[in-house]
Amino acid sequence: MTGHDWGQWLPVQEYLEDLHARLAQIDDGEVASYIPELARARRDWFGIALVTVDGNVYQVGDARRPFTVQSISKAISFGIALEESGSEVAAGKVGVEPSGEAFNSISLEPDTGRPLNPMINAGAIATTGMIAAESPDQRLGRILESFHRYTGHPVTVDEDVYRSEHDTGHRNRAIAHLLRNADILTDDPEEALDVYFRQCSILINARDLALMGACLANGGVNPITGVVALDKRYVEKVLSVMSTCGMYDYSGSWVYSVGMPAKSGVGGGIMAALPGQFGLGIFSPPLDRKGNSVRGIRVCEELSQDFGLHLFKVARATSSSVLRASYDASAITSKRIHHESERDILHRHGGGIRVYELQGELMFGSTDSVIKAIVGNIDGTRHVIVDFGRVVEIDSASSRLLATLAGTLQAQGRQLYFTGTDDKFAFRRLLTKGTPGVDAASLLRFAEKDRALEWCEDELIGSHQPGFGDDAEIPLEGQYLCRGLAPEEMAMLYRACRKRTFAAGEVVFRAAEPGESFFLIVAGRVDIVVRIQGRRERRLATIRAGMSFGEFAMVTEPVRSAEARAVTATTCYEVAFEKLGESLKARLLAAVARELSRRLTKEARELQLLGGPL
Repeated sequence: MTGHDWGQWLPVQEYLEDLHARLAQIDDGEVASYIPELARARRDWFGIALVTVDGNVYQVGDARRPFTVQSISKAISFGIALEESGSEVAAGKVGVEPSGEAFNSISLEPDTGRPLNPMINAGAIATTGMIAAESPDQRLGRILESFHRYTGHPVTVDEDVYRSEHDTGHRNRAIAHLLRNADILTDDPEEALDVYFRQCSILINARDLALMGACLANGGVNPITGVVALDKRYVEKVLSVMSTCGMYDYSGSWVYSVGMPAKSGVGGGIMAALPGQFGLGIFSPPLDRKGNSVRGIRVCEELSQDFGLHLFKVARATSSSVLRASYDASAITSKRIHHESERDILHRHGGGIRVYELQGELMFGSTDSVIKAIVGNIDGTRHVIVDFGRVVEIDSASSRLLATLAGTLQAQGRQLYFTGTDDKFAFRRLLTKGTPGVDAASLLRFAEKDRALEWCEDELIGSHQPGFGDDAEIPLEGQYLCRGLAPEEMAMLYRACRKRTFAAGEVVFRAAEPGESFFLIVAGRVDIVVRIQGRRERRLATIRAGMSFGEFAMVTEPVRSAEARAVTATTCYEVAFEKLGESLKARLLAAVARELSRRLTKEARELQLLGGPL
């Protein structure tokens, strides 16, 4: 990425562009020529597309160049046959065992004549014949309608390729008649064969393949249109057969090394799906000796290895469940209590600080969507906080994507903080030891989201308010509780209080102690904390010079509900309730009520935005 072109930059897009540039240099393999029309393809055509189950689309190179789907159509027609006949009936016509032979082998069971699986030509011709229709045209129409649901747009047949397949498909013609002889095909075998030739000649592109794979990865639902492409009951059946048989006699090595259900075609396409995460489509015409795209296999291998992706690494989380909340500092602030002028700055400029709270399991697809949300809001954002406090797992793919995001944001002069990572050891290790050019110390500076937010607020307020952060003392007359008090009332207040000092870390009062006084801070800072789960504690608020604490005891139970502890060397006045006259106490209570109302309103607004307890 160059400059600040955030609209065009995302880690997955950057990765695919780099991958495409490297693998485009490969010149191995031969373009299929046994179907004469396919031989017209150029060797240098090469496109990659990836579509996540959240509907995010990435494409590079010739991802929009049309080509014929060829054997990849077998996965689609098998799904149609399953929906119409059910698994048991379909199993009576076509098996699901790998053949270990070439795609055009005559692999039929000796006793039944049943094809070994639906991903070889014999099985595909059989499943095409199982699609109920009153005519070949109607059968083809049903297949085209199914493709429409998968791709989100109408598809057509390349008539030149169809005629070339029809005129040269003698081996397939022999297979069709053998199937008719075994009563696997019950109608005219030439009709089923003709539809098979046409379905293989359907025009698609790499983006279409990626979306088709994404439909299967998304439980049969098109993640962009929301249309059901395949009944979810049969998605696992199709993916299973793709895993074991989709790459012909390379299928065993494929599932072992790549671990993604996939289907290839001699037109140069590969469709792959990683359940729960994404669909992948590649187009590159040069094939290896087994009929699979050379560059396509390399794309899948490198993507799987680089991001630790595999079929048996189950993903159960998408961005809708992973991204718990997203907000900026104009809506939700830290636990530090701010002065009115500071609140005004945060209200007007708090959009420059954005917080993303994550939860659950972070996998490739869900992390990609989270990063897309971050980048989509990056304009005008100076500080980004990503909180992992509720995340239970960060896989290697997510770690790599997040590290790439971190490096890019830091290079652009933005501040990024990862909080809640104390128990995310592998993620922290990758940042500190496996990501050159990333300032890991800065990324991991804060253990807690609230402390990071407080730091970012200070940076923002300081840029708009000269002198902010100076440790100037604020006398009683400058305290919010004392605004509007008459001179005689101030004199009464001075008589009711005593000056006290506390060292950094010293406890001012503890929970459960009697609440017989309150404190007005002249200088320093005090944290109000509660103990949770034994030794753990949670900060409720940070009180600063010019503010008070303990005053709510005047209107609540006279027992401390939290602990007050000096953060820095602190000077304050302790005011005993019993020494206040009734009139002065009433004035102070009015101020306390106003402040309590403001804080409760703030808490209620934050609860509405977050949808749950902080």
